[in-house]
Amino acid sequence: MRSVAIVGLGWFGLSLARDLRNLGWEVKGSKRTHEGVEEMRLWRLETYRLELTPEINADPDDLTALLSVDSLVINIPPSDYFFDPESYEKGIENLVQEALLCGVSHFIFISSTSVFGDETGRFDESCEPHPKTPAAKALFHVEQMLRHLSQIDVDILRFGGLIGADRHPVHSMSGLHLNQGNTPVNLVHSEDCSRAVQLLLETPGGCRLYHLVAPYHPSRAQYYCAAAEQFHIEPPHFTCSEQDPNRVICGDKICADLDFVYQYPNL
Repeated sequence: MRSVAIVGLGWFGLSLARDLRNLGWEVKGSKRTHEGVEEMRLWRLETYRLELTPEINADPDDLTALLSVDSLVINIPPSDYFFDPESYEKGIENLVQEALLCGVSHFIFISSTSVFGDETGRFDESCEPHPKTPAAKALFHVEQMLRHLSQIDVDILRFGGLIGADRHPVHSMSGLHLNQGNTPVNLVHSEDCSRAVQLLLETPGGCRLYHLVAPYHPSRAQYYCAAAEQFHIEPPHFTCSEQDPNRVICGDKICADLDFVYQYPNL
């Protein structure tokens, strides 16, 4: 049976774990707290406590059990941690080195299109990122570290803004006054993200980099006001300017390379 560990069973990680298990994968995962571990075990997921401080804080036997898998999905963004980005980078490096010692042969790192900042332009995988925030810089540094691993399969997935059946950012925007109303949205549905991870797990092929962004880029004002109407909530109020960043992230390379098809192209 094919085996995978997901470090970071948050909102997306839990959904991915359940999808993979339904497809016949042996799935393990980690949470930072004992309470989180117990919660995941209620879902009948083999879960272990693991925290990066940046040293690996885990029971040695649990760590060996967690990392005794074919593939490792690293799904822990810097914002989930209370230490500085440099410690985040070191923590991921420690995790990768331990996984290599345990024989992991395939890494998938969940990154973000935030590595491109708010620059205007169309950005595909060939474009060089110029991250602006500490978190985006940390993600990009981890990407670079992973891409320098030799004789190992590495996939880096840069997600756009995540939405899902039970999660939509418009709820936290309702009634707010916001800027950059003319800026295009770069979003992706969590189910498409899960399917993309499944596809990469099934087809390891050296070092690959893909963006996951639906091919639908209306302005923020258009999209979120329409979403608010759909959910019957007060819409956000946007200030629109000709100077708003016009940033579009292209997510079609994975379609050309691996015949991936977005099930939610219009969100």
